[in-house]
Amino acid sequence: MELAVVCAEDNDIYTILRAAVPCRRYGDLECVLAEAPAGAGVLALSDTYPRAELRVTAAQLQQASQRHLRLLLEYPAAVPDIELGQPCPTEWERAVVASDFFAPQLAPHTILALHGCWYLPARAADAHLVAARVAGYRHAPYGLPGTAWPLLFALPGHPVLVALTKLSQVRRGRYGPTRDWQHIWTRLLRFVLPDSEAVALHWEPTVTVALPAAAPVDAQVEATTLARSLRWFATEAVFSIDWKKGVIEGFEADIDHEGRQLRRPWARGDCIGESAMVFAWDWAVSGNPLSRLRATQLLDYVLSAPDFYHDDPADPAFGLNNWSERNPVFYGDDNARVLVPALTVARLLDDGRWDERILRCLLANLRTTGRLGFRRARIDHPQFAEHGGWRFFYEEDHVHYAPHYQAYLWAALLWAHALTGDPEMLEKPRHAIRMTMAAYPDEWRWTNGLAQELARMLLPLSFLVRIEDTPEHRAWLQRVAADLLALMQPCGAIRELLGRPERGQYGPPATNEAYGTNEATLIQANGDPACDLLYTTNYAFLGLHEAAAATRDAQLEAAADRLAAFLCRIQVRSAAQPYLDGAWMRAFDYELWEYWGSSADAGWGAWSVETGWTNTWIASVLAMRRLRTSLFDLGQSARLRSLYPRVRAEMFSSAPLGQGAAPAPLQVPGSEQSA
Repeated sequence: MELAVVCAEDNDIYTILRAAVPCRRYGDLECVLAEAPAGAGVLALSDTYPRAELRVTAAQLQQASQRHLRLLLEYPAAVPDIELGQPCPTEWERAVVASDFFAPQLAPHTILALHGCWYLPARAADAHLVAARVAGYRHAPYGLPGTAWPLLFALPGHPVLVALTKLSQVRRGRYGPTRDWQHIWTRLLRFVLPDSEAVALHWEPTVTVALPAAAPVDAQVEATTLARSLRWFATEAVFSIDWKKGVIEGFEADIDHEGRQLRRPWARGDCIGESAMVFAWDWAVSGNPLSRLRATQLLDYVLSAPDFYHDDPADPAFGLNNWSERNPVFYGDDNARVLVPALTVARLLDDGRWDERILRCLLANLRTTGRLGFRRARIDHPQFAEHGGWRFFYEEDHVHYAPHYQAYLWAALLWAHALTGDPEMLEKPRHAIRMTMAAYPDEWRWTNGLAQELARMLLPLSFLVRIEDTPEHRAWLQRVAADLLALMQPCGAIRELLGRPERGQYGPPATNEAYGTNEATLIQANGDPACDLLYTTNYAFLGLHEAAAATRDAQLEAAADRLAAFLCRIQVRSAAQPYLDGAWMRAFDYELWEYWGSSADAGWGAWSVETGWTNTWIASVLAMRRLRTSLFDLGQSARLRSLYPRVRAEMFSSAPLGQGAAPAPLQVPGSEQSA
């Protein structure tokens, strides 16, 4: 039986069909109805989406019936007896299977990604696919909501299916999961050609991964992966505004109907600091002088511009780093993700120009850390005035069992202790870690999942073993590492894990209506095969690398190797969307072997790309592996110790605010400081 197709020559499904089944392309529906063999199957596909232009008349339907043609009408502007509204874009709605039409491969309530979906509002009974706001990972656990817009339905009285969106843009639109859409199109072909032998369709997505799940990974593959990541940073992440050299936060999770994602140009201190570290590692690996320059420019910006750095001794936030550009909000973990990279850059470039500012930022965070070693997750600048200055935070008995917010600042302070000898920078983190481990796991707070808390805890525990290699400290590290490795899959992925619901901050949506209203996990329930490269896997990679370096434990070394291989395999590969090529997105499903997850998170959904956090740490650890080195290093200790007593006295002076000596500004040409 012949398949007749009305579409442009580059239509995704038509290009796939040409290699799989006999088919003929026609110029328009009139030609098909007049010329196609009797009994043919007809696909009338949209060429103007998201504009709807195909207008189908009652006479045409009668002609098709007389000639025994079975039709799929895609995104028509008019169909007899169906009232169609103007094109509408989805916001949080996803495509959901609403009938047994695709069974047994796809059960009712199966969730699909139909990115950038535009649909024609209509009422239709017994739809096979709908657009609906539903919670869930791959299936909607709460069923369909009261409002669900039909996307595919049978036209009453005719052998015709009507699609009120573009189902054929499967490759360009990056519809997922890929194998589910292959089942859908196999079933649609069976509808229009019921007497033909079933044809299984296959295609490769335009945005895919570097390697199959079982592909071998050696040192050369790791080197290639690192090189592709560094190219991505240099060509897609860095921006310039005169002397200010920064990086975009990344790319948003939303994907339009052409498969495109928009940049997030928000300038964040942590992302810029972490990216400076990536370029410094490239300098160390390759000797590329441009990378050395970029590392210097990025760190100059985040440690000198008033956009980020608080440079006034009269300011109680003196020394702290803004979370984002000109936004005086201070997260301890985000300050730590400026400090740890800054220490790394200063060491790798053997440049002391930032030393005073790094020490000042360390001490600014220390003096806003309470007596027990915990710091408030977030301090907003007005809170200093509300509480009479920084001493309130320094002297309070704050307790917060949440490694997401605490662990990286502990790591920064521990490393600073090793570099400067300041006993307080050891005592406070060690005390807080002891309390946190005594409360593990029942009293731990989890943010977007419990697995990320384990992953983040590895770094300070590894640094603590470096400083004090005691049986107790090793036991803490081994316990957390063992629990994290229990989540590691044979392919190297680390499965996401939800903790006790009452201890969670951003759990899965509890209703369909809650989907997309807050930050959220990538999974709906434990067992969903997702790993999180924004909150867990990235930090696990660093943590396992440092834990293996601290302990020389063979099991930890093997786990780090397995995770490295996994990350090499799933690096994004795309010629169609080159701004993604060489990056890592947030959510990866290790069973589907593609990027997929519940995109319930209001800001950082499943397909988001975070320059810092995700891509910076993966690239940096790959560089460390290539150089056979680790993050914890004391090479700049002598330089910092010579400065430290003066800076410490300055930050903890009992003199009234405003009477301390002002720090020397960084000399950056064209900067607001030098101007």
